[in-house]
Amino acid sequence: MSTADLPPDLAEWQWPAAPNTDDPHCRVVIVGGGLAGLEVARQLAALGVDDVLVIEAGPARDLLHINSAHNPDEALRTFLDPVGDPHFQRCWTSDSAPHYAANAGLRRRLGGRSLYWYGASLPVEDWALADWPESIVTDLRGSWQGGRPLYEQVAADLGIDPNRLDSQQPVLKVGGFRLVRTPQAETRFGDDGRWYAYSPLDHWRHPVTGAALDGPRGIRFLCGTEVLSVDIKDGRARGVHVRETGPNAKVRRIAADSVVLAAGTIESSRLAIQVLRAIDPSRPPRLNGLTDHIVQGFFLRVRDSGDSGDDRAPRGLSDVAPGSYVTACEDGARSNLFVTVERPEPDVLLFDVRLTGEQVPGTGSHVTCEPAGEYPWRTTVTAALAPADRDVIGRQRQVLDEVWNQLAAEFGLTATPLAFDDFDHPVRTNAFVLPESIGAETSEGPFTWSSLLGTEDHEGCTLPLGDVLDDRHAFTAVPGLYACGPATFPRMGAANPSLTTLALARRLAHVLAAAHGRQAHPVTSEVDA
Repeated sequence: MSTADLPPDLAEWQWPAAPNTDDPHCRVVIVGGGLAGLEVARQLAALGVDDVLVIEAGPARDLLHINSAHNPDEALRTFLDPVGDPHFQRCWTSDSAPHYAANAGLRRRLGGRSLYWYGASLPVEDWALADWPESIVTDLRGSWQGGRPLYEQVAADLGIDPNRLDSQQPVLKVGGFRLVRTPQAETRFGDDGRWYAYSPLDHWRHPVTGAALDGPRGIRFLCGTEVLSVDIKDGRARGVHVRETGPNAKVRRIAADSVVLAAGTIESSRLAIQVLRAIDPSRPPRLNGLTDHIVQGFFLRVRDSGDSGDDRAPRGLSDVAPGSYVTACEDGARSNLFVTVERPEPDVLLFDVRLTGEQVPGTGSHVTCEPAGEYPWRTTVTAALAPADRDVIGRQRQVLDEVWNQLAAEFGLTATPLAFDDFDHPVRTNAFVLPESIGAETSEGPFTWSSLLGTEDHEGCTLPLGDVLDDRHAFTAVPGLYACGPATFPRMGAANPSLTTLALARRLAHVLAAAHGRQAHPVTSEVDA
């Protein structure tokens, strides 16, 4: 990457200072410049590890969150229908299409998916954490380093309620469910309702103007560069082999004392498979357990007078303030119920009702590589729903029917049963909520839809802690190699993964800092915007 790829006041972030160095070396190299990788880097620098390199396959430009850079409709379109996003790429082949095909892929740019998410910050549920290593659950939920648990610390830094959903005061009641405001790591600005969700980049560039703030001391970025493989010598990770994008690009080695895989679940899995095969050639070139959240819902437009006749909390539907609301649905659904309410006109309410549920890790879904003489190996994704996942789909549809019946009763609509498509071949996906799709419908709904696996940007569980990784986030078979992000979750639960990703990034940074002789001390995520 040339410094021309960076804004002028951020050019000092470029690495290395001497590009022609014969044997470049860094203390820690992080593969991937998204939410997980950038947060690990930020925490490491704050802990005094002053030689950290983040390698990102995409460019270091367009560094603002999509909701800060674009109007709401354009931002939503970029998120749900990425065909027009120049940073969208898919580096695998799906043999389970339409799952993990079409709109499934990576956002290859510095900042990655942290510049696209909507800030939902929920802890993994206790019933899912039961399958996680006890030491990690204690750090997340009980106490970390003698202080507050990680979930509470990170939630407080993000400005959200760290309590479980069932312990918060409900503000909306629908279909027998009592919902609270969705905890969202977002900041509003301006007079037109604009906002952005948290990104580690917020500490280094202004999240609204993009101007440089206090530079990332101790961190450098190598963008427009693909990591082909992890360098292994004497059974230990010693660095990475990289190739810059573009014609006539050469392969070179970058040495490091520690390597962290943070390139997204499928790319990190590809790199891990290559490493594990190098250590043990008899090992199958496959990692099982790939999951994504099971998501389906319906959209409804209703006319409303705004008079519900009931001012008691929790409020009814007619007088609810616009926004996102959530509650847990654990009775067989293993899901969270989200209700998003908009009022585009004084007498019109829009309801986007969805459930986000857990797909259980298993052998039916996996990432497989085709061993070849040169890296990177060709990668294939296989996705299959287990009987337990089909049960979740069925229970979600029952919950959606309950919510629909309540909405119909309140607004005087005929509550015919919801009609759902085949989950594996839906006619309407989550992109249906785009304004042009909804606007093309002549009736008010309800319109059911579902997300294909791989399109929620929540894929994980191929490098689980306590199995492929130990409880220090290190590969049990490869000293010096670590991983972070949802790939490391033993179970996903129903929660959006970002809060847990940030908490585990903080934990991993302290592990690495201790390994490099740095004394741990408190680190916060407060943003000076």
